[in-house]
Amino acid sequence: MDRLTLTSIIASAAFLIFLIVSLTWHNDELRPRIWQLNEVLEQDPELAEYPYDFKVLLFLNGVVTLTSPQASDVPLRPFLNRIDPSLADKPADAPEVVEAERRFRAIEMQAIRVMLSQPDVESVVWSLDRAWYHKNRVPLAK
Repeated sequence: MDRLTLTSIIASAAFLIFLIVSLTWHNDELRPRIWQLNEVLEQDPELAEYPYDFKVLLFLNGVVTLTSPQASDVPLRPFLNRIDPSLADKPADAPEVVEAERRFRAIEMQAIRVMLSQPDVESVVWSLDRAWYHKNRVPLAK
């Protein structure tokens, strides 16, 4: 290998290393927006203390799809019983159950507020977190 070829290879390798380092050095622009939105959710102190972690599944045209343990066709009670076993033997109108439901709704609204505070987010839709039910061995109501 002659001197010119060796110099060219070394210069190309150095340029490639410089390019990789400069593009990955804390450059938030290159990270997927879903990762960035999930970090925003994780940094909210109100959401961080709740036992369920809301996650962004999809971000498309200003619409964020968030996971939720509750959907219109799935009751909230099995979820609440799992995160607070003391609710399992209480009737639906017990003050503790009503308060747990109210708190869940407030946390959902906080997740919406956090997402809508982002300049490129226009709306939020929910998706049932079936993986949470499977992982926690809670049967889904049919």
